[in-house]
Amino acid sequence: MIDGLVIKGVASRYKVDTADGIVTSYARGKLKIDGEIRVGDKVGVEKQGKDFVIAKVYERKNALIRPYVANVDVCFIVIAPVPAPDFMLVDKIIVNARMNGIEPVLLINKTDIADESFVKCTESDYQGVLDVIATSAKTKLNKDKIFEKTKGKTACLAGQSAVGKSSLLNMLTGTESQETGGLSKKTERGKHTTRQSEILVVSGARIIDTCGFSMLELPENFCPQELVYYYDEFAPYAEKCRFRTGCTTSCTHTVEPDCAVKDAVESGKISKNRYERYCVLYNELNEKWRKRYE
Repeated sequence: MIDGLVIKGVASRYKVDTADGIVTSYARGKLKIDGEIRVGDKVGVEKQGKDFVIAKVYERKNALIRPYVANVDVCFIVIAPVPAPDFMLVDKIIVNARMNGIEPVLLINKTDIADESFVKCTESDYQGVLDVIATSAKTKLNKDKIFEKTKGKTACLAGQSAVGKSSLLNMLTGTESQETGGLSKKTERGKHTTRQSEILVVSGARIIDTCGFSMLELPENFCPQELVYYYDEFAPYAEKCRFRTGCTTSCTHTVEPDCAVKDAVESGKISKNRYERYCVLYNELNEKWRKRYE
């Protein structure tokens, strides 16, 4: 058996990067029936006649649904001034990334056409939450900073359509490996250009071009009381809330009195925009949780 890394999957065929080179492999047995092979999987392949087959999938560090990839270390969340950013989506991706042990990094693309205030406001909202890198696929601004975050790691790009994920990937790889799209003139929404996930190795980094994230949601069984644990900026204040037991807090930071997190929001220590989205997301999750047995 030869060990390798799944770098691309189309239908039932997979490209696997091994010590002997890249081989086209097929799934067999239960793996074929379940379709349980993802880009990023570490696998064992065997030669059967003229073909290679994937005989084993090794234990994963993590596994994502959208995109359908595994063993991700860094998630670059890409936004741009156009189309208008969906910051609720950004916050959901941050939560999802941290749930899976992935470091989220926010990339503000298209800074060549962005107002300076847009960049500054976004950086302010996410200060202390995650690293924010202003960039441009056109001017290659801060390309070196992006590579610093990916060296020796596997990274994926996530975000709405037409924010420039494919253009950023082309910038990072120095190729035109991905088709780029733009906004639909009719809907002003992005047109999808990436149709399957693939790993490209660049300067010691493994970059996955993903299939969207535009409809990402948190798990159906997500307990709303757990949401606060993925908002790191709340932590220094949560322990001062009135409703707490021992080292934990029972305060949801939404309607309770004497809430130190809400006080921090009012005093400008926590982003009001991000806090308001937290409340919306908490209420959505709470409603789903109440109806889970209906």
